[in-house]
Amino acid sequence: MIVADGLFAGRISARELMDDPLDSLCELEGTMRDVEFQNAWLGGAAPALRELDRIGATTVLDVATGSADIPHALARRADRRRSELSITCLDCSAQMLAIARKRTAEHPRLRFVQADGGALPFDDASFDVAMCNLALHHFDPPAAHQLLRELRRVSRRSPLVTDVRRSPAAFAGAWAFSRLTTRNRITRNDAPLSVRRAYTPAEALALAREAEWARPHVRSYPLFRMALTDG
Repeated sequence: MIVADGLFAGRISARELMDDPLDSLCELEGTMRDVEFQNAWLGGAAPALRELDRIGATTVLDVATGSADIPHALARRADRRRSELSITCLDCSAQMLAIARKRTAEHPRLRFVQADGGALPFDDASFDVAMCNLALHHFDPPAAHQLLRELRRVSRRSPLVTDVRRSPAAFAGAWAFSRLTTRNRITRNDAPLSVRRAYTPAEALALAREAEWARPHVRSYPLFRMALTDG
């Protein structure tokens, strides 16, 4: 494997295997288990949990929820704290929502909606926070602008976007993870490609400004993660 700075001068547009319906739901569930492992142990969930604590959200929309592992972690934490929290888990994929319902056992704090993140079926300011975790890189700039506008529209306090930061080191880490920890072909294809598709903090800020966020701000987190909020 050769990793050079020049390879990461610009974001690439390419579809990942999980961007399209898959023949095997078991194979898709396998790659989502790999994502859950990364979120739990390699920093993927931490930015969302910390930012939601900082904002003080009690009603949350999670767009492109995947297996809903981050909403599930938030729900279980709210149970332990006996705090108020409800989360709507939205995804455009019926396959993903089937996995999410199964893996969360349809926790009572969660509800599930199938819809497009670029045309959210909710009124303005319906949630304290509308968030999108580890999915912005799936959207090329025109679609990313629309997603960010919709997240801002339905958020009372702030939208929240967390994702990987594109860099050679992040790519090397994703490549190593996909070769050393799993044999799932989707993870092996998509994990390194996700980094090549990801935005840098500066690019994410530019997208948010173009989507008319008032005061976009990026915080960097360990293990090549970032969180984008409005204010």
